[in-house]
Amino acid sequence: MISILTDIQKKANKILLFTTLVGTMTACDSVFDFDEGDCSIEYGVTFKYDYNIKNVDAFAQEVKNITLYAFDDNNNLVAMKAESGDMLATGEYAMTMDIDPEKYHLIAWAGLDDESFAVPLLTPGKANITDLNVKTIRNSVVVPTKQGRSEGDKDKFIVEHELSSLWHGELKKGPSTRSGRKRFTEVSLIKNTNNIRIALVQVKQNENATITRAINKNELKFNIYDDNGFMNYDNTLLDDDMLTYKPFMTEQKTVATRAFNVVDTEYPAVIAELSVARLMKDKNPELSIIDTKTNKNILKTGDLIGYLNLLRTEKYADMPVQEYLDREDNYSMLVFVDENLTLINTVVEINDWPPDAPKGRRRCPHRPSR
Repeated sequence: MISILTDIQKKANKILLFTTLVGTMTACDSVFDFDEGDCSIEYGVTFKYDYNIKNVDAFAQEVKNITLYAFDDNNNLVAMKAESGDMLATGEYAMTMDIDPEKYHLIAWAGLDDESFAVPLLTPGKANITDLNVKTIRNSVVVPTKQGRSEGDKDKFIVEHELSSLWHGELKKGPSTRSGRKRFTEVSLIKNTNNIRIALVQVKQNENATITRAINKNELKFNIYDDNGFMNYDNTLLDDDMLTYKPFMTEQKTVATRAFNVVDTEYPAVIAELSVARLMKDKNPELSIIDTKTNKNILKTGDLIGYLNLLRTEKYADMPVQEYLDREDNYSMLVFVDENLTLINTVVEINDWPPDAPKGRRRCPHRPSR
């Protein structure tokens, strides 16, 4: 009897020891990890930028700096951290945190710099989530009161530099994945800045016609008007002044297009490139191309969203408008004028230029509809 009890007791002790080892390994990953001295969890936040037109993660290739804010249930700032440099380009970057990101409302801004955007300095324990907003830096100018003054707030607040790329990310108590003693929470980013390249192309519709107004970059003024420069913590737009986006680059050259021919034909053109903040389908950004000699707008309508949306390729035809605007960040437009710098209102080509782009005769009426 004593022998039987002893055997049972030995087996029970082995089971107890095994259970203890399993529990310990689950909590600490290894009972032999003496160097660490405890079973603490390491927290990290990773970032992904695949909300683009190619649907591939370009975070490591494009993002150079990032700032992360963590807010509690009362929307008070608990922690913030900023990192930049080569570490973001490794493809394995994770921002280490002293708090469990799963328990907080996370806001990320990537690409902030002092030349393009202004962001308030927030102090953990004192700041609220409503204090976190980003403003596109603009120059204020005094508009003359004499004849020729722009309507409303146009031409008062000027943005004429190339904006640094800006991304926003938000996650409310999101889940984490585990790797050993490390837990990772992932924040997805959306890009807020766009470059728009416009070529005003002069075409002789009749080979025997005479050019009465040769196209000249010094006689043209390109503007985009939009009140989209003040972004809230959740990436919605706050009330803002009407911004006037001006080209950061203007040049005169020739471009090749087959819009009027079955083969590529070169025409003289003025090319302007503008950088704008986030485009929203419920806003009404206006594109203006002014002939400064006559002070007339070459475009009869400036519905920029309509132009950009009208001729999406078939691949993106079913994509919601706002998603398309958020995923695409580079647009190219060809606008055609005749020998007198009058708009040829049968053709506007969008995203089918520069010349090395896939060829196609994509045409639209000059009055786009949404």
